[in-house]
Amino acid sequence: MASIFRQKYTERDSNGKIIRKQSQYWYIDYKTAEGTRKRVRAFKDKTATCQLAAKLEKESELAQAGIIDRFKEHRKRPLIEHISDFKASLVNKGTTEKHACLVYNRAKAVIENCGFVYMGDISASKVQRYLAERRGQGLGIRSSNFYLQAIKQFCRWLLADNRTNENPLAYLAGQNPKTDIRHARRALDTDELERLITSTLKGQEHSSMTGKERAMLYMLAVSTSTGLRASELASLTWQSFNLNDSMPSVKVLAAYSKHRRDDTLPLRCDIAKQLAVCKAELNPDEKSRVFTNFAPNKAAKMLGKDLEAAEITYKDETGRVADFHSLRHTFISNLTRSSVSPKIAQSLARHSTIGLTMDTYTHIGLYDERTALDSLPELPSLSGNRNDENKVAALKTGTDDMSIGIDKSAYKPAYKKLTKNAYPRNNWASSFGKIDTLAKDARCEPVSIDKSLSVVELETKTNHLSPTDTTEQEGFEPPLPERVKRFSRPSPSTTRPLLHQSLRTF
Repeated sequence: MASIFRQKYTERDSNGKIIRKQSQYWYIDYKTAEGTRKRVRAFKDKTATCQLAAKLEKESELAQAGIIDRFKEHRKRPLIEHISDFKASLVNKGTTEKHACLVYNRAKAVIENCGFVYMGDISASKVQRYLAERRGQGLGIRSSNFYLQAIKQFCRWLLADNRTNENPLAYLAGQNPKTDIRHARRALDTDELERLITSTLKGQEHSSMTGKERAMLYMLAVSTSTGLRASELASLTWQSFNLNDSMPSVKVLAAYSKHRRDDTLPLRCDIAKQLAVCKAELNPDEKSRVFTNFAPNKAAKMLGKDLEAAEITYKDETGRVADFHSLRHTFISNLTRSSVSPKIAQSLARHSTIGLTMDTYTHIGLYDERTALDSLPELPSLSGNRNDENKVAALKTGTDDMSIGIDKSAYKPAYKKLTKNAYPRNNWASSFGKIDTLAKDARCEPVSIDKSLSVVELETKTNHLSPTDTTEQEGFEPPLPERVKRFSRPSPSTTRPLLHQSLRTF
């Protein structure tokens, strides 16, 4: 229910006495379609104010029922005002000022170049046409996707902030950036990495840093340690390092970390010892920066000079370059070559997805693929005969059921196989195949082979499980058996001694 009133206020008259007055204009307080209370200034005439209050209340009810546009006020505001509020919301939710300005400038560029003034002017086809024209002028696909991502983020914010009821750019999708890579990075191999650090350590001072400082900087950025980014390296103080513990570490504060959280990373012991020596020589303040004169925006130029001094090409034959961020690629690629678990590599790299670690930052060459193939077991020859080399290979991989590295000729098993001696051809106790005579005994006539071995047969002297007695019957061919006429179970006193004797033969 809308209400009208005049605002009251106090002021001093000419004599200095405080008096209470009412405003000349009437005010209206009503409930909007979103369910919130709103106060607006109306007219000096009370009747006209009551008519306006009734109109506002009616529009609010119709908008709440979905009959009229409830976002009419926001649609009348220019987009330039909305996008300023969008930038402020990015900063308020914790995004850095630099990132908020970057997203704001990209979204604003799309709005201005497409000619959008109000929310109703936003068109997906116009955004597509503008980005296509920019790509025709030399803009990369990855950069084009960044512009599209910024304007889509702005439209999603309008929808989430109840300023509109639709997102006209919801169906737009970016293109595949792998088809247009403008700045492909490569990882340094072991020889190049050693030459870079050795040459830099002996090099002269440039970029306001000594050779020793630059060498330590590169060592902290590559596979020998933590794979820190340039901005993270520039933020490190001596207080960030824990060098006295048995498990040394380095801490990156959330203000300088890419994902905005404190990271405590393990540090190799040899790197920790070298840092401890440098700290003892300099005797610095704990809060002072380790690399005081290091500028992240000039890191690529600094590394380029050291690569040239070490006679390492900046761009290889495939067009891939080695800039400062390539040191991080080198760190992750070396983890993969060292057979580190992909999940551990992702954790050390501090990536959100394992796909980013394996697909973007891991570089595998032909040598790595050849090494992986050579680790597979050797296959047999097409002639069907294994030569001596194949036997040696099988012995090394353990595929011949022998321990690795044991001479087969000198190998003697620790047990004796009893299958051949314990069950000769004439004493098979199988339910398959031909019929055979199992025993000749006064108390048991020949039995069929389809019958299971009975206790009576185990007690006979000629057929108990002894290799001495059974081997004498090799080649014996008994007559065909007849059907069993009777079966008598012996007493346990007669079978027990024979069973014990049979077990001793094993």
